[in-house]
Amino acid sequence: MQPQDHQARERALDPTTSFAVTAPAGSGKTGLLTQRVLKLLPLCENPEEVVCITFTRKAAAEMQERIAQAIQNAATTPRPESEHDQKTWDLAQAVIERDKEKNWQLLKNTGRLRVQTLSL
Repeated sequence: MQPQDHQARERALDPTTSFAVTAPAGSGKTGLLTQRVLKLLPLCENPEEVVCITFTRKAAAEMQERIAQAIQNAATTPRPESEHDQKTWDLAQAVIERDKEKNWQLLKNTGRLRVQTLSL
């Protein structure tokens, strides 16, 4: 079953547009942003070209961990059964292919994933 905001989530994955996500806690923002970063990475020459900005250090650390974990899972586990997890896994597979092509070594060097906080 698709979430009520399925179409908006799909638009958020369009690499030709920019967007900001605002939603209540527990609504899936981090999962959506993880997918967005995974969608953008294969389009780059270097992973540092993709920058994800959050409001807190805790959120930035969680985003970095989720992105790295998605790539790790796609490299080491079979494709999952849930639709959301399949999308994340498929996007991470594309990152793995680009990683191999460009020798980024993201699994060894997750610091190349740029997740930052706003400095006010």
